[in-house]
Amino acid sequence: MTANKYLLYLIAVPLMMMAGCNKWLDVKPKTQVDAELLYEREAGFKDVLYGAYVNMASAQMYGREMTFGMVDALGNVYPNVGYLYSLVRDGVYTNAQVEPLITGIWSTTYNTLANLNNLISHLNAADRNMFAADNYNVIKGEALGLRGFLHFDMLRLFAPSFKANAAAQAIPYVVNYAFRPTAFASVSVVMDSVIADLKAAAGLLQQSDPIYTGRVINPNVDDGYLLNRRYHLNYYAIKAALARAYMYKGDLANAAQCADEVINSSKFTWIRLDDIATLDETRKDRSFKDEQVLVLDVAHLADNIIDRLTMGGAGMGSIALWYVSNDINSLYSFANDWRKLYMWTDERNSISNGRFNTKLYQPQGIRDSLARRMPLIRLPELYLISAEAAFDTDPEKARSRINTLRRNRGFEVDIPTGTPAAALRNELLLEYRREFICEGVLFYYYKRLDADRMANVPGNYNKQKYVLPLPVDETQFR
Repeated sequence: MTANKYLLYLIAVPLMMMAGCNKWLDVKPKTQVDAELLYEREAGFKDVLYGAYVNMASAQMYGREMTFGMVDALGNVYPNVGYLYSLVRDGVYTNAQVEPLITGIWSTTYNTLANLNNLISHLNAADRNMFAADNYNVIKGEALGLRGFLHFDMLRLFAPSFKANAAAQAIPYVVNYAFRPTAFASVSVVMDSVIADLKAAAGLLQQSDPIYTGRVINPNVDDGYLLNRRYHLNYYAIKAALARAYMYKGDLANAAQCADEVINSSKFTWIRLDDIATLDETRKDRSFKDEQVLVLDVAHLADNIIDRLTMGGAGMGSIALWYVSNDINSLYSFANDWRKLYMWTDERNSISNGRFNTKLYQPQGIRDSLARRMPLIRLPELYLISAEAAFDTDPEKARSRINTLRRNRGFEVDIPTGTPAAALRNELLLEYRREFICEGVLFYYYKRLDADRMANVPGNYNKQKYVLPLPVDETQFR
């Protein structure tokens, strides 16, 4: 099923969404593009890779459900949720309204993976002389990296955590473009495959990615293809993804090494107060763009958030996600925390004094450099991974890492020297809760630890809810 059902849609659907592809679509019927013709030129390889990012930006994936929608609901990020996400939060995964969310995540992700495997297969057979400069290594590095990145998130959603049961059946790790279904692998085997793909990607990008090599890209050459590397799975985004994967596996040393490499690169800088505190809504940097290691351009982000995170939609009672003032004051206990002062709407009496997080808001006239940005990895996460990895071996490093994040959010008082490890862990959890609202990060933190408790959940957490069920079609027709 994983390799079969979605194969019919692999090439045509993403490409029909792209600018500049009409010359391809005119050759064949618009529902079918000849892969061999597509891959005769470098442009075809670029188009298919671009199509993968288009899929990732869809509402079924990181444009909504795998970030601020379903995955944040799974992590109980929001103290108050409408009916649909209350079913998600409560683990009613077989509900007729919830099942399409789960199926959409699975099918769109595996469709994207099939595209990537087709791309990788043709790259392996391609004449490298058709590629300009570093483009072959970059395209292949991104494709391999995305294959690892997407399988990792499927593992984190649809299988037990590594800590809970590394030997459990997990998901298919699909590496071939074929009609044959791929067998399910164990959590441990999938983790090894994720890390192998990410490491192979890092090797290619270390040779050729301008964000690492420092090569100056002229926008007039090759249409500036290698500009704006944060919108692609660049070398440092690969290292950040490896830091996540190693932490998930419990390999603290390698996790710290990867996280520290991103931090020490100095390629990513902290937001300035003036950028978030400005009264000019069109200039307010709500998503903290300079901290973004990997970001997607989500063309329909304004539409995707309207029913969930604003008062402008029709779904207030069914799909809204909100806080009230007491929740915010409790979470952001330091009065001058920038995330408390500048990231929330005013109170709205129509929903129990509900207030919405504005990280993803798209106000009219917003500057293009700030618009449509859905962060997938940001610098603060690398600081927290580095801190957590050092709790037992270097508690002062851990304390320093957390303090650095706090200072760049307006805190005027550091966590003091000699703070016990248990207290540091509490501070770490608080920063995960404060920092990553709307980004789909908190659920994976809890699951990685196989946590017994979650914030905003009374009593012990039912750990069975950590694992989403496979879509019905996958189990019936595999």
